[in-house]
Amino acid sequence: MDSFIKEFPNFQKRTDLDHSYLKGILDIPDDDGNIAGCFSIEIHPSGNFPYSFPKLYEVGGEIPCEADWHKYSDSTCCLTVPANEKLICKDGITLLWFVSDIVIPYFANQLYKKQTGHYMQEYSHGNKGIREFYEDLFRSDNLNVWMHCIKNVFGDWKFERNEKCYCNSGKKYKKCHLQIEEKVRIIGKEQITMDFKIMKLI
Repeated sequence: MDSFIKEFPNFQKRTDLDHSYLKGILDIPDDDGNIAGCFSIEIHPSGNFPYSFPKLYEVGGEIPCEADWHKYSDSTCCLTVPANEKLICKDGITLLWFVSDIVIPYFANQLYKKQTGHYMQEYSHGNKGIREFYEDLFRSDNLNVWMHCIKNVFGDWKFERNEKCYCNSGKKYKKCHLQIEEKVRIIGKEQITMDFKIMKLI
């Protein structure tokens, strides 16, 4: 936390009953380096950090506690879908990286929505956002491709590297969905099963 405060001096270390957290004002720069806006936030530890995001709270009331604004009723911020978080954090993250690469872009996108009425390159909230993520991951909206990929990773259905890929792209499997399957392994069967239940696919 000390190195973070040195980089972001508008923050202070606070102590709750059972943990320490950071609270302060985060300035959001525009493309020219000028301050476009600022947000009062808290960053609390999560149980699996650095392999998951810390908990981010917007406590200044600049963002409505509404699903369409990616903010929950307890003021926590929805930064991405859980499966994507697993991919991002697979090798571990630092607090400084989290704020620079996740938190600041999140709030920059909030400012963009305030100005334009919509987000720029953002997954939707809830079930729709989860589905958008998996469509991106599998490079397809075809459920049969999704299930074939999952069975190939977690089941006994194995493709040879030089076979034509099961997605009918015409590419060899090793140049196509084999590369995606490593991401599927990282996300894990438990998370995928949970997401598919949420989407009512199983």
